[in-house]
Amino acid sequence: MHSGGPQHPALTMAARWLAVALLSASAAGKGALPMGRWGQVHPAGAPAKPSVVNCTWRYYEDQRLDHFGELETTWAQRYCLYDKFWKGGGEVGFGNTNGERAPIFFYTGNESPVEEYVNNTGLMWELGEKMGALIVFAEHRYEGKSVPKMHGVPYCLSYCTSAQALADYAQLVGHLKAEYATDAPVVAFGGSYGGMLAGWFRIKYPEVVAGAIAASAPVAGFPSNLGTAGLDSSAACISNGVKAKGGATDQCFDNLRAAWVLMTEVGKTETGRALIAEAAQRCDPASPVEDIVGWAQGPLFYMAEGNYPFPSTYITFSVGPGLNPLPAWPMRKACEGLNQDFGIQTAGNPDAVDFSLTMKDINVKVSWDEADGNGASLTEAQIKASGVLDLVKAVTAGAAVWQNVTKDKTCYGPKPGEAAHPAEAAPKRRETASPSSSTEKCESCPVCPECTARCPLCDREADKTVCTYVDQPEVSKTFAWGPVCCNEDIYLANTEVQGVGRDVYWPPTAKRNFTIEDVVGKKGAKTAGCAAGYDADGLFGTPTSGDNWGAYITEYYHADEYASFRNIAWSNGALDPWSGGGVFAKGMSWDGPMVQDLTPDGSSKALVIDLGGHHLDLFFATPEDPPSAVRVREEEAALIRRWAQEHYDTRGR
Repeated sequence: MHSGGPQHPALTMAARWLAVALLSASAAGKGALPMGRWGQVHPAGAPAKPSVVNCTWRYYEDQRLDHFGELETTWAQRYCLYDKFWKGGGEVGFGNTNGERAPIFFYTGNESPVEEYVNNTGLMWELGEKMGALIVFAEHRYEGKSVPKMHGVPYCLSYCTSAQALADYAQLVGHLKAEYATDAPVVAFGGSYGGMLAGWFRIKYPEVVAGAIAASAPVAGFPSNLGTAGLDSSAACISNGVKAKGGATDQCFDNLRAAWVLMTEVGKTETGRALIAEAAQRCDPASPVEDIVGWAQGPLFYMAEGNYPFPSTYITFSVGPGLNPLPAWPMRKACEGLNQDFGIQTAGNPDAVDFSLTMKDINVKVSWDEADGNGASLTEAQIKASGVLDLVKAVTAGAAVWQNVTKDKTCYGPKPGEAAHPAEAAPKRRETASPSSSTEKCESCPVCPECTARCPLCDREADKTVCTYVDQPEVSKTFAWGPVCCNEDIYLANTEVQGVGRDVYWPPTAKRNFTIEDVVGKKGAKTAGCAAGYDADGLFGTPTSGDNWGAYITEYYHADEYASFRNIAWSNGALDPWSGGGVFAKGMSWDGPMVQDLTPDGSSKALVIDLGGHHLDLFFATPEDPPSAVRVREEEAALIRRWAQEHYDTRGR
């Protein structure tokens, strides 16, 4: 694949988890990073699965660049079409079809080339065959080979939004229905950002989409949805994976939560730091303990996303070293050395982050982010006799499930004198800022005419208009994600806080008795936008200011009313960090129950896979799948049949 464009951090996307993963637990930051790719590893000798080889690749040549304005520019959108399953609706059990065809299954492509979704969205292929469906996978604008012209286009990046992408999909559905002279029901499918798009597609275009499978879609991760109590929800979900409820052991959870404190306490002396660095297999024997803690905590997010019952290149392909598969149940694998009694005694209330730890001669009292103990007076002999170094070795082995997924590392971290890899720098929190004096103020925003909230794209630089970026046949993977987040203030705050009592982390990343405004900023405050980063490459049109609260996008997609919209299945895995931003019934969460009715008529449901990583339900089914995954797929199949039948019945009147 050609590298078709620059990658910039979009400061409108919350990414505390990225800071945690790459530097330390206490580092705070925001940056746009994709929520993950996936790659299901099938056993040797297993029957071949449907993939891109089954596609008829086509382009819709007349896709509009701007669906909400007067610009007449068009571009070619790529999509995969498979019609070998497609039958008449009556042939596959639908009634009252009047000769109409079976449903159209439509994948709302997200921030990657569409091949990834074609190859791995087994649910569409498997249900498509059973229900006689037409299979369509649409590629997101500014991804893969679906790249509008940018050179010479005024404000070219301003058209890279979810709102424009959904209008693309609606236009493409209309084109296909006209081509095939059909009014078959359309069911949208998507996972992660694609799941957000699928749910939003049904919300914004109910006349186009009969229903939507919105898998692992953190559409409720915006600050106004979460409130203060939800800011640590991703950390809580991650922690499920190292508990008995997630298939590991509660002893693993307890040992990990104690390890960060004990390592920090022992690291108060040069001798202690050297011993911990040796036990942690550091390339630099003088590695700071906080770096080691951050290095070990970071992979928990990634392994939680990819916590599947089968090996997978999920996330390693996106933000890791490449096509190196994580093992089946990687969080359980990480716990293997931690499922033992290290002799740690705990007193007090860890859930209130007010507790004491004793490990032979090591004593430490924790009060929120402060640890007061005897680390400064411990001798080398006491440290070695305490067992803490064995604990460090077990923590290191657990982290190495991710950190050494390539199986070629003999030590970890930079060598003496080497600088850390640039990716290990913590993203900076975007600060409140005044808009540039050159900001153009528009009267209204064309992409959200019914909104009262100010559209972010109204704040852009009037003196920088025509893009000078050199167009490429393809763009780099996830090219669209940064501009989408920037342009629409997609800031998912469910990743923002950890270590405040209900998770495996320490120290806390927020002050005691914090409020949501302490973490996110004051509601209505302007923050620095993303324009400067893209301007340097001749890509103009992104905003000069931003809004951490996402007033525009939460109003545009009716974020306070998700549970009221009919015909959407919001599925989540209880082991997946992004479940922290998922949609659930009132008073319920990822902790269950498995099936939660959202609408009074049961046409919309929240579905929970108790042993599920990121959109497990979208994968091809395997014998190793937990029972809840099997049940959730059955619920989804039943809902799809219900939605499609409703369409036939309504059309037949």
